[in-house]
Amino acid sequence: MEFFGLSFAELVVIFVVAILVFGQRLPQVAGETAATLQRVRRSLSDLRRETGIDQEIQKAKREFEDAQRAAQASVQREAALMRAEIERTNAATSAASTTAAASAGPTAAESGKATEPVVPVPPTSTPSQG
Repeated sequence: MEFFGLSFAELVVIFVVAILVFGQRLPQVAGETAATLQRVRRSLSDLRRETGIDQEIQKAKREFEDAQRAAQASVQREAALMRAEIERTNAATSAASTTAAASAGPTAAESGKATEPVVPVPPTSTPSQG
């Protein structure tokens, strides 16, 4: 278990040191520290409100998201164009190969002539005379 990025053992050590250093004043010091932290948080909140940084952050975030959507749309358009080009190229290639096959004449199977398979003949060896 971690609390503020500190392990349980680290928290125990800090607590023991705080007791040794502050002793009976520990509750008073803890209260003062909590009040100071609350004032700092309130001051930061006021500062953020006065400067309008939250609105600027939201504006920048919207602009970033708009740019991201525009980039995604552009990529999708480019991908669709490339897909269409590939399909046109494939269609043209298959049409050309079909035309070339038709102009080459009938194949052996189409003409009714059966082709015999070619069987390799192993070389004959002669016994060596020694």
